[in-house]
Amino acid sequence: MARPDKRRFRLVVVLVSAILAVLLVFTGLDLRREFANAGALRTEVQRSYDTRLQIQSVFSLMQDAETGQRGYIITGDERYLQPYDRAMTEVDAQMQSLRTLFEGDDEQIADHGYLSQQIARKRLTLEASIDLREAGDVDDAVAAVSSGEGRTVMDGIRLVVDRMTRREAASLQVLSAGAHARTERAERMVIVLFAALVLAAAGTAMMIWRYLATRRAFLERLEVAAARHSATLDSAFDAIVTLNPSGSIETLNPAAERMFGWSAGEVGRRDVSLLIDVAANGQGSFLDRLDASQGALDDGLLRELTGKRKDGGAFPADVALGAMDLPTGRHVVAVIRDVTERRRVEEMKDAFVSTVSHELRTPLTSIAGSLGLLAGGAGGELPDKAARLIGIAHSNSQRLVRLINDILDVEKMASGQLVMAMAPLNLREIAARSIEGVRGYADQLGVALVLTDGGAAPVRGDADRLIQVVTNLLSNAAKFSPAGGEVTVTVNPETRIARLSVIDRGPGIPEAFRARIFGKFAQADSTDTRAKGGTGLGLAIAREIAERHGGRLWFESVEGEGATFHLDLPLEQSVAEPGEGTGRVLICEDDPDTAQVLAEMLAHEGYQTDVAGTARDALSMARAGAYAAALVDLQLPDADGVSLIRALKAGAETRAMPVIVVSGDVARGKVRGRSLEVADWMEKPVDQSRLRLAVQSLMKANGKPLVLHVDDDPDILEVTRQALGSVEVIGVGSLAEARTALAGRRPDLVILDLALPDGHGLDLLPELTDEDGGTIPVVIYSAQDMDSQTAPAVRAVLTKSRMSLTQLARTVRRLTRRPGGRP
Repeated sequence: MARPDKRRFRLVVVLVSAILAVLLVFTGLDLRREFANAGALRTEVQRSYDTRLQIQSVFSLMQDAETGQRGYIITGDERYLQPYDRAMTEVDAQMQSLRTLFEGDDEQIADHGYLSQQIARKRLTLEASIDLREAGDVDDAVAAVSSGEGRTVMDGIRLVVDRMTRREAASLQVLSAGAHARTERAERMVIVLFAALVLAAAGTAMMIWRYLATRRAFLERLEVAAARHSATLDSAFDAIVTLNPSGSIETLNPAAERMFGWSAGEVGRRDVSLLIDVAANGQGSFLDRLDASQGALDDGLLRELTGKRKDGGAFPADVALGAMDLPTGRHVVAVIRDVTERRRVEEMKDAFVSTVSHELRTPLTSIAGSLGLLAGGAGGELPDKAARLIGIAHSNSQRLVRLINDILDVEKMASGQLVMAMAPLNLREIAARSIEGVRGYADQLGVALVLTDGGAAPVRGDADRLIQVVTNLLSNAAKFSPAGGEVTVTVNPETRIARLSVIDRGPGIPEAFRARIFGKFAQADSTDTRAKGGTGLGLAIAREIAERHGGRLWFESVEGEGATFHLDLPLEQSVAEPGEGTGRVLICEDDPDTAQVLAEMLAHEGYQTDVAGTARDALSMARAGAYAAALVDLQLPDADGVSLIRALKAGAETRAMPVIVVSGDVARGKVRGRSLEVADWMEKPVDQSRLRLAVQSLMKANGKPLVLHVDDDPDILEVTRQALGSVEVIGVGSLAEARTALAGRRPDLVILDLALPDGHGLDLLPELTDEDGGTIPVVIYSAQDMDSQTAPAVRAVLTKSRMSLTQLARTVRRLTRRPGGRP
């Protein structure tokens, strides 16, 4: 039974009990009063009986007196005077007793007085006749008796006695009627109480029955749910471990026992570090040991950790953490999956992609380039038939290159490896460059490309990826436009977005195809692939790139009238080159007073400052602005400073910005951030002199940066050296030569090819540290694709077939730029 039902049941029981108790008390009091009234009634009945008996006694005495008087007068026998004498003697006492009984009854008292008068009158007539008889005057005595006066008085006495007797009877009848009514009321109350008790007993029995039935059903559901959950846990392929807040193991499912080799009884109450590679207990709560906030479990937490088996073996594991709120507090549920096989498959896939990228794309580039030279007349004039065949081969080789690039891009998007080199851009320039790249293809189709006039549209994005999006839109528009048609491109900055629109006048997009137009391998008709060419991947890739830029790609179309594709990107308010400022410092501090003090210290030294109160604001400002350095507090309202620094170092546009930690707990911060690139650690309160020296040291420029370029192609080394005129370049062709150069001088940046004659380029990464032990930034410039997150030192990955030397030079200048100035 649920808790609200229990509370409701208890409330009903209490209310029924209270009502029954009140009824019982009230009935008891009423019965007690009824018993008292019955006693009073019995007393009153006795009094009434005594009163009427007394009245009759008085009347009998007067009759006895009259009978004695007549017997004496008639016979002269004095024995007849005995009743008369006794009556005359007792009548006064009887009248006095009668008056006492009539106390409080005014009518009876009045009749008592009248009766006394009549008795006195009767006594006088009796005495007068007796006196005459005693005097020997028998005739006069008989005449007195026969006169009727005595009879008249006696009739008056009889009337008064009858009236007093009837009144007494009536009074008793009224009392009896009241007593009878009270008795009936008490009987009804007893009946009602009994009925209430019966109903209460029945209701209580019903509620108890319902409670027991509900409880039984609840227990059955609970048992079924427990059995279902147990079966789910027991049959789960993944290991499921429950932990208390400190990280002690509470339960294991069978999959966990099989995965780790421990039984549930062996690991009970032991620390989770026995199973996964986290800091041992005693260094804070479980979440603290994972560098996670207390609220991280609300939405779930996923970490890649290392599992540890009982036999000492280790394996990579995905650990999903969730909250389990119990009456004893918040516990943790960890779902652990062995990803050894997945990692092996990923490695196989990466090897395949690497092979496709390097071993297939490189010769295809040579083939397409050679065919293009032949088609352009570099080998001399070709016969018409040969020229036609060369043109077909060149067109299809270009198509194959595009197909391979599209497939590789889709794979990168699926694996989250599509890296964006974000920088301030003018969307109008992107449109112009894209048109130039597609113009040859459009000319072959007889389609004109027109860019309308307009102002600049500043955005922030990856120029090459945005050109890829616009090129795809332009090629599709040209492909589906009629010969002699026109494709119009407009670029308009609006209130919050910059919109690039590509307008064609082709057949439009069929209604049935619109819902899946951005799907992978989507074609309006299966004949489109053969008639128009293409893989159906271009728009899927274009939309993904647009969304990665915080924008969107959408379309409008009317069948038979053409289609318009819109690319919307967030409008950038300023496109100034980073590093042009005069030493601007970002302060990330949630306490306004402390932030103001730090800002005034730096302003006194001539530095400009911006203040961010949260990690989120600081990260956004760092990505949008050009800062020579950042001061970061470790205790922030929405995240910890260590996480913010990691995010800054992970971003291509912010990783070069030096960070100074300003915190009240530097010791703990150093333990958690020991692997971070932090320029200095400062304890609060901050010493102004030390802060000045630390910032000044970051602002100093130490001459022209030194770049070490490692590539086995001497032509690439030479053209790169010429392109990087603002830095000093040392070119070497192997790992051995690179190590020799590193022994002589430590560079500020390394440009590294991956395919080298004496090993893989990544083998050099462990040796790329400067004099202070910090990592030297690396730019991967190779025909092979690679994730820039492979190592912290890798700051950018440029693919030779896609990136020009101009883009390489721009990347080198950005990564070697000194804080507060240019390289």
